[in-house]
Amino acid sequence: MGSLPGHLVPGSIFVIIGLWWMYSTWLRYFVCRQRRRPFYITTAFPCHCCGPSVAKLPMEAFFVLFGTILGILIELTAGFNRDVDFKTGHVSIYEGANNLQHFSMYLMFLLVALIEILLYYRFPLPKYLDVVAGCLAFSSEALLFYFHGHARDPVEIQIHVFLVMAVVATVVCGVFEIAQQEKKVYATLMRAYFTVLQGSWFYTIGFFLYSPFHAHYKESEDPDPHRSSMLIPYYFVLHIAATLVVLIVVAIPAYVVSKRQFQAIDFAEYGEVSMVNHDEDEEMEKLNGTTSI
Repeated sequence: MGSLPGHLVPGSIFVIIGLWWMYSTWLRYFVCRQRRRPFYITTAFPCHCCGPSVAKLPMEAFFVLFGTILGILIELTAGFNRDVDFKTGHVSIYEGANNLQHFSMYLMFLLVALIEILLYYRFPLPKYLDVVAGCLAFSSEALLFYFHGHARDPVEIQIHVFLVMAVVATVVCGVFEIAQQEKKVYATLMRAYFTVLQGSWFYTIGFFLYSPFHAHYKESEDPDPHRSSMLIPYYFVLHIAATLVVLIVVAIPAYVVSKRQFQAIDFAEYGEVSMVNHDEDEEMEKLNGTTSI
C-alpha cells in the first residue's frame, strides 16, 4: 500500500460499499416507514435495482470477496522480496512488513464476506454474526493503522490517527446496531457514513504522500510543519462536512425509489433475502405493527 494505487484501491472499496449502505439504509427506512413496519438491521443489503433474480443473490458479499482477494494478491505480489547474496549464493525470500499489515486487513474483510455468504445460504450461524464479524474487521483495521505510523514523520502519524478515528467510529456504530433493543436507523446510517469517510480519507492520504503532481513527501522538506499539522485537521473536517452532505443527498433517490417501488418490492423478500434469519421476522411480528421509526 506504500503507493498511490495502494491507497486508492481500499479507498474505492470503502467508498463504494459506504455509498451503497447509505442508499440501501435510506431505502429500507422509507419502505419500512411507509408499510408501518419496524426497521431492522443487516450488514449487507439486497440489490433490488438489478431485478428480482439479482436481488436473491448476495451481490454485496461477492463484491467484497472479489475486492479483498484482489487486494491480497496485489499486496503479496508487491511485497515479495527476493535477495541473493552473491558471495555465498544464499537466497532470502520474505514479504515486506508493510504489505503484511495490509494483507491482514484484507483478510479480515474477506472473512466477513464469507460469513455473509454462509448466512445467506442458511448455514446455522448465530444471528448478527455478520455484524459482529464486521466490527472485528474494522477493529483490526484500526489496530493496524494505529501502529502503521509508528516511528514516522509527525505529519504522517497525524493523518493516520484521523483514519483510525474514522474506523473506530465505524466500530462503535456497529456495536450500537447490535446493542439497541428497538432497532433504529441512525446507527446503520452512521456506519455507512463513517465507511465513506474513511474511504475518502484513504484518497487524501494517498495523494498527500504519493501524489504524482508533486515530489514524494519523504523526499521533500516541509518548510512549515506547524502549518501542515494545522491544515490536516481542516481537511478532515471538510471530509466530515462533505460526507454529511452526501448522506443527505443520497436520501433523495432512495425516497423516490421507495415511492415508485412501494408495491413492487415484496416485503418478505426484502427482509429475508438480505440475510435476516427467519426468527427475526417472527420477533418483529410481536412488536407493535405501528411502531414509529
